Amino acid sequence: MALPETLALVYHARARYPDEVPLAEVYRDLDIAPGRGRPAVALNMVQTLDGALAVGGRAWQLGSEVDHYLFRTLRGWADAVLSGAGTLRANDVVPSTHPELQAARAAAGRPANPAAVVVTRAAAFGEDMLRKRFFGGSGFLPVVMTTPRARPADLARVRGAGAEVMVVPALADGRVDLTAGLRALADRGVARVVAEGGPGLNRSLVEARLLDELFLTLVARVADDAAGPVLRGLLGGASVSLSLRSELQYRAPEVREWYFRFAVSYADGCG
Repeated sequence: MALPETLALVYHARARYPDEVPLAEVYRDLDIAPGRGRPAVALNMVQTLDGALAVGGRAWQLGSEVDHYLFRTLRGWADAVLSGAGTLRANDVVPSTHPELQAARAAAGRPANPAAVVVTRAAAFGEDMLRKRFFGGSGFLPVVMTTPRARPADLARVRGAGAEVMVVPALADGRVDLTAGLRALADRGVARVVAEGGPGLNRSLVEARLLDELFLTLVARVADDAAGPVLRGLLGGASVSLSLRSELQYRAPEVREWYFRFAVSYADGCG
């Protein structure tokens, strides 16, 4: 389908609305403040009206080409794209942005695409995983973030497949300590991170009070395999509040999509 020239601006916390906004300008200049000693973290999600995050295990099939366009736009803002091993397994991880944003990034002395960081407890990847396009990173830096429980032989295989390795502390339950991981990324010069799932990684970011903003695409369709209230599952047991920053809509004869941007805050003020 042809991309529209504009989206309908339904609400904005700091701009005049309603209005029509050029698609090429949406999410190009984001003002997300980083946390203490870590990068700014934004989560990008798409879901159906009944809460499904994927169809046939693939989130990419939910949204329209407009959603895909904004997905790549958010990557243009980021220094790194953060994903869980399940996302790599189901969908691969190739964090490319738009060609014009690649050129602008290069002109500003930044890599053309953000780095791709995959989070895994032990980095015990089979040969099918090591053949994913993520490894070898054509046009981007692939990084595997793991814990000391990873075996040296597995780390050697990851490096041999073309990815860098970051070993960071583990939590008591064996998961990657994302607070330590994000601080390690900040030490490498990463100031802006877009998280792209899956659900386990999303919940871990919120539970650790590391998420600053949520970008949520809502598609006007239902899926039979919806697994319950998505935002409740995403937010886990954390006491959080979502403050709407903007709402845009795409209207076409057979398509309705809404693009919400929320600021995330925590009851104890930590983040």
